Parts: sequence; structure tokens; C-alpha cells
Amino acid sequence: MMKLTLNAVAATHSRLVQRTPASSILTFVLNATHFTPVNRKCWIQQVELINSAKNTGCNIVLKKHYQIFKNALSGRFFIPAVLILASPICLSEEKLKQDCVSTHFDEKAIIDYVIDGDTVVLNDKRHIRLIGINTPELSHNNSPSEAGAVNARSALKKVLGRTSIVNLVYGLERHDRHGRTLAHIYVSDMNIQYHLLKSGLAMPLRIPPNLSFADCYYKTSQFAKDQRLGLWELSRYKTHNVKSLTGYEKGFYFISGKVRQVSSSRSSVWINLENNVALRIKNADLKYFNKSELHSLETQTIEASGWLYKHKGQLRMQLRHNLDLKITKTEY
Repeated sequence: MMKLTLNAVAATHSRLVQRTPASSILTFVLNATHFTPVNRKCWIQQVELINSAKNTGCNIVLKKHYQIFKNALSGRFFIPAVLILASPICLSEEKLKQDCVSTHFDEKAIIDYVIDGDTVVLNDKRHIRLIGINTPELSHNNSPSEAGAVNARSALKKVLGRTSIVNLVYGLERHDRHGRTLAHIYVSDMNIQYHLLKSGLAMPLRIPPNLSFADCYYKTSQFAKDQRLGLWELSRYKTHNVKSLTGYEKGFYFISGKVRQVSSSRSSVWINLENNVALRIKNADLKYFNKSELHSLETQTIEASGWLYKHKGQLRMQLRHNLDLKITKTEY
């Protein structure tokens, strides 16, 4: 009975493929995938394939691939396989995008110009610092631009577009110590921070109490990091073992190392790593961590992200949120 049923299904599938015009099958695949790769320099979009002469240069190559698509489609599992392989990525990306959408906007504003990848100036001269991200520094004070800085600024200019009309969502803390206004920026309902993180052009940054979308920004950054996009291709932004540090590093870093000791002072919790590197969590920020777990970090190997600076001959990094710290290896 099972054999008969399978044969019947196969026969029905075969008749369906034979009766379906090859052009309809190709159109279905183009709709399902949205873009069809013809060669390394030629990607055809469905609507353009039918209505535009824009794809004339691809037609010859397309004809060669037409029979390949036709033959491949006669296999029982081709379309399901394509959809199954593509869907998790698309769904994951769409979920991240939705998680970064705001339910309200505080103000509509007009951008005058872009300073760098995470700072813009409004037409009323207010400086807006984008909450939740950090981009490489452009050249200043005779220092060269950091890798990725120019790309981040160019991408921000491009996504803001010519109209430069944006929606702002302010942070709980409205201004930083430089007097800049802190906000999430939207073009229509698209979160600009999300866009830069997804493209690998920015790193996630968590500074309490402005932690709205912190989880979404972190996951979006991991999405780009897993695909080695933008900054994540560069050695500068890889995780550096503290044993490799010279003691003169400064700026935003991702580091890893084994915990030698965890101690408390009047103002902070200190996590001391190898090679005279210390992580500091101020008491005011302890509420953003699991305090009971901090003292169990001894002998563990951890990763941390933040700004490195030198103080009293020691490299230090201040941690502000539990997402700045994770255990990568547990010792028993």
C-alpha cells in the first residue's frame, strides 16, 4: 500500500510538471527568490525581466540557464529545498527588524549634515548622537581615520537620503557629557541604528539608562558578525586575547582572557584578567548584571567589550551592562 501511494504521488507530480509551461515554472522561482543570479555581475529582478530592456545584456546567459532551471525543477524537492534553506535567514532578519521598531516617535526633525557614522546635526544646529551604536572614529587631531569610519559615514548619508526628514526617539537620559542629544533615528519606520548594525558598519554600545532596543541591537550585530560583514572582516575588530595586548591599546575593543580574581572596592566590582588587564563595574551599574554570578567568574575564560584605557600602569575597561560580558569557557 505504501509503495502504491508513493508511486501515485510521484506520477501526479510528474504530470503536473509536464503540464506546467516552463515559463510559469521559471516565473514562480523568480518570484520565490525575488532575484535570480545569472552570473557574477548580472542579477535579474522579476519585474525587470518582464517589463524592461535593462536586462538585455543578460538575455543570452539567461537562455543558457533556462534549461538548467527547467531540469532542476523536475526534481521533487528543488523548490521546498530552496524555500527551507532561505526562509530561516529571511525570517530571522525580519524578526530583528521588527524588534527594533518603535511604537512612538518623540519628534520629527530635519538633518542638516552628517558628522560621522553615529553623529548628525539638525537644521536647528542640535547635535544628535545615535543611541546604542558606536562607529570607528574619523581622522582628528592629526590622527588617521580608523578602519571602517569613512564607510560608516557614507552609509549613514546614503540611508538618510536627500530629504533628510527623520523621526526621533529620545533616550531616558536626553544628553551626553558633550551636550549632544541622544536619540534613536528613524526614516519612516526604519531604524537607522538597526540598518548600520545589520550591514556590519557599527558596533553595539550599551550605556545605561538608554537601553531601549539593546537586545535587538546586540542580536542584529551578531547577525552581521556571523556573516563577517563590514567591520567583522577586519582584524582590528576581532576578539583580542589579553595576552596579546601591549598595554598601549586604547579605544573600543573586544577582548578575552582568563579571570584571575574578582574583588570589590567601595565603588566598584573588579574583574582582574591575565596580563594586568582589569574590568571595572561601578556599583551604580551593578543592577544591570547578575551580581551573584560575578564572583563565580574566577578561573573562567570570558569575553568583554568596551573602551580600553591605561590607568596607573594597568589596562582597564569599564563594563556597563551584562551584554558587555560573557563566559566563553568554563573551568571546573
